[in-house]
Order: sequence, then C-alpha cells, then structure tokens
Amino acid sequence: MLAEPCSGRKSEFIVAVAVAVLVLLLGIAFAAGYFTRDYASRKRREAARRWRGYTDPAWLNANAPANTNEIARTDGIAPATGELGQMLDRWENRARARRAV
Repeated sequence: MLAEPCSGRKSEFIVAVAVAVLVLLLGIAFAAGYFTRDYASRKRREAARRWRGYTDPAWLNANAPANTNEIARTDGIAPATGELGQMLDRWENRARARRAV
C-alpha cells in the first residue's frame, strides 16, 4: 500500500471548515454587491440632481425635530392640504391639547 487511509474524523472536519469558508465568502460577496449597488445608485442620483439643477427647497430643514408632535414651522411654510394633511393637523392639535391638560 502506497498511501495510508485517511481517518474519517479528519476529513469530516476539513469538509466542515470548507463549507464554513464558502458560506463566509458567499456572505462577503453579497455584502459587496449590495454596497456596490448602493454606491452606484447614489452617484447616479447625484448626477441626475446636478444635471437638472436641483436645489433643496426652502422649507426643508435638516434640523427639524424627529418623532415629535410639535410642528417645526418657519416663515413661508404652507399649511397642510389634502385629506392626509388635515388628518395630521387634527391629530397634532389633539395631542397638544392632551399635553396641555
């Protein structure tokens, strides 16, 4: 006999490690794909905004409070219109009234 037979446990361990490495590489490949897609989309949207001459609207406030019932109003903001805007106004007014009591 030229070669000794391999033990079963050692080959099972090598197979398990190989499967774990393949799963890890597959996960890294998926993450790289999502990152690349997001990066390309952001660049494409930025180029489209530049090409169309997009500017942020005056009413858009980056420092607006999040997750509150208070309206961050500044001069020049139009009142809410439409069914959704009216419903939100009523909801915010009721919430303010509950807090005031």
